[in-house]
Amino acid sequence: RNTRNSQARGHFRTIIKNLRTAMKEKIGKDAEKTLQPLLNEAQKILMKAASKNLIKKKTASRYISRLSQAVHKATHA
Repeated sequence: RNTRNSQARGHFRTIIKNLRTAMKEKIGKDAEKTLQPLLNEAQKILMKAASKNLIKKKTASRYISRLSQAVHKATHA
C-alpha cells in the first residue's frame, strides 16, 4: 500500500510540475490551447487523489484553485 500511495503522490506532483513549467514557457495567445488541457488533467488527478485519501479534499481544492488562477494570469497576460 505504501508503494502504491507514493507512486500516486509522485504522479500528481509530476503533473503539477509539468503544468507549472508549461506556464513559464507559454505566455501569450496560444498558451490557452496548451495550458487548458494540462489544467484539466491536473484537476482530474488531484480530485482522484483526494477521493482516495492520498491528500485531503481541501488541499486538492487549494491546489486546483491556485493552479487555475495561475493559468488564467498566464493566458490573459
